[in-house]
Parts: sequence; C-alpha cells; structure tokens
Amino acid sequence: MSELSRTPLFDFHHALGARLVPFAGWEMPVSYSGIIEEHLAVRQRCGFFDVCHMGEFEVLGPQAEALLDHALTNRIAGTPPGKAVYSPMCTADGGTVDDLIVYRRGEADFLLVVNASNAAKDFAHLQALAENFDAELRDISAATALLAVQGPKAAELLMLLRPGVTECSGNPDTPDAAPLPKRFRHTALTLDGIPCRVSRTGYTGEDGFELFCASKDAPRLAQALTDAGQSIGALWCGLGARDSLRLEAGYPLYGHELSETLSPLMAGLGWAVKLDKDDFVGRDALTAQAADGQLPAVKFFTLEGRRIARQDTPVLDAHGVAVGKVLSGTLSPALNQPIGSALLDASASGEFHVDLRGNKVALTLKKPPLNG
Repeated sequence: MSELSRTPLFDFHHALGARLVPFAGWEMPVSYSGIIEEHLAVRQRCGFFDVCHMGEFEVLGPQAEALLDHALTNRIAGTPPGKAVYSPMCTADGGTVDDLIVYRRGEADFLLVVNASNAAKDFAHLQALAENFDAELRDISAATALLAVQGPKAAELLMLLRPGVTECSGNPDTPDAAPLPKRFRHTALTLDGIPCRVSRTGYTGEDGFELFCASKDAPRLAQALTDAGQSIGALWCGLGARDSLRLEAGYPLYGHELSETLSPLMAGLGWAVKLDKDDFVGRDALTAQAADGQLPAVKFFTLEGRRIARQDTPVLDAHGVAVGKVLSGTLSPALNQPIGSALLDASASGEFHVDLRGNKVALTLKKPPLNG
C-alpha cells in the first residue's frame, strides 16, 4: 500500500479534531463537527474546504490558447484574461479524461485546476498533445495551495479579511485590487497580508470563492479564515459535506457522473461541448453521440424513506426490468431524504424503483438543484 500524500493543512486538521480518511491517494478530512452540521453551515452561512489535493498546471507560450482549445471540449479561444472556463477533456472516442477549470491569467498564460485522482493522467495526456504546439506545460501542484470558501456569507467573510474589498463592478488584476471577482472570474487579491488569486466558481450550489496561495502560506490563511469566520458561524467542512452539497446541486464527480465510458453529453454537459469548433479531441465521436437518439443519460433523483441507493444499484422500471444504474447516492441534509444520480437508458420512462435489501423503494427523477 503506497503512502498517502498530505496537504499543507494536515496538522491544522489534526488540531481541529478532523476525521481523516484516504481519498484519491491523499489523507483528507471527511468531517469535523459532523457532515449534516457542516452541510447546513454552507447552505445557511459559510463553510471552508481544504482542496489543496487538487492538481494545478500552468500552460504557457504563444500557442497555449490553441493547445487548450484543441484539448478541451469548451471554447477557450477568445476568452479574456480574468475569465474562468469549465470544460470536460475527452479522448478521441468521446470518453471523459477529466473535467476541469481553466483560468486565463494573460495572453499566453493559463492556470488549470484538475481533479486530484486524475492529475498524473491529465498531465501526461496534455503533454502528449503539447508536442504539436508551441506551448509549455508545468505542474505546480506541490507549490500551490487551494482553499474554498462557500456559502451565502462567503463574500462577507472575504471582506473581513480584506478591509475595503467590495462587490464593485469590474475585474482589475493587480495585487492591490479591491473588488471581488464576479461569477466565473478571478483576480489577484492580498488577504490578511497573504498574496492570493481569488476565483468565484464553486462546487456546492452556493456563492463562493477559491483562494489560491503558496503552499507555505496555507496554514496562515486557514487560521485567518477560521478567526474571521467565528463572527458569522462559519465551519470547516470535509469531503462528506462536499459530496452531499455537490449532489444536491447536480454537479458531476469524476468516477461517478463522468468517466472514460461516460461522455460529457451523457452527463448532461452539452453546454460545455462546442461542436461548432473547428477541431478538438473527441469532436467526431461527440458529434455522432449528439445525433444518437438512444444515448443513455445521467439523471438525478430523490428516494422515499431513509435508505441510500449506493453506486451500481440497478434502477428498475414498473415491470422490474433494469433500465439503468445508480452513479452516486447520499442523504440530503437539506431535504432530509436520500438523493442520487443514475445513468438511465434513453427509452426508460414511467415509474422507477430500486431494490434495497429486498425492499422496493420508489425513485423520483428531479431536475437539479435537488434542494430547490
């Protein structure tokens, strides 16, 4: 068994009494005070997440934009500095290598954030593609820390860390800039004396920010967040709340709603697949999928009762015939009932249920956000 990696906040988590578990090769906090309490803190106030395990790459050079436009399904060409773009990255057959976010910092300067479990695979995939472009790829994961601040009071909290920061319009990109970035924008800000890049994307369905800083500064930034958060009831949150929050919001998790056998079109991410681009990896296969009226699709659901339908549980129609399988399942603290996602056949219709240890439990399809 290989040794687990640790984020720069490992000792900080221990001091807070976090319960740590293996995740994607890392030793990560799954909860602190409890998943339900942490989940509701994000929905009602504010929560902090250690996401330092995520991978960060720089893509630099005259053809950096062209490389990313070729590698990714979404459109990167023409995006202005200060913009963030969500995109799947596919294989030639349309399978998903990963889903990631691209941050344009300059004309020939991009930052990518990729899933921790896929970082090595993603880097190798992009390196192979980069051989045909005048662009340089750098893995800066070890030197970069990433903390997330999520919830309706997230902006209020950042204002506590940076007196004078506002929700003003505009998006200046200098270390002394005061305005907070708008949705899917990013900017450089100094928070509590720590140089950061602040983005506003999020993975919970709430307003929120991601704070990039040097790894050595992560413990000091985490303590500053903790201190400032006391006045608004903010909590540190682990992987458990992160999963229940993202599933309520209807966001995919790689290895569940996306995989090398689950394309972005199957996952309902057609808005991030620009088939009108001249060329990108997987375009032909995805074009064929888009024309296929029998493509299986990811759907989200709620369940009656209290039992959770776990991954790979068959979904049955009214006649007891399997028409799909569960991809993710958990308990929704907001709804106080089980929720999940499933991959269903295109022909599936009518009433559905799952068999949970001999009990027939009704499954109701629902459009995200499930807590809405």
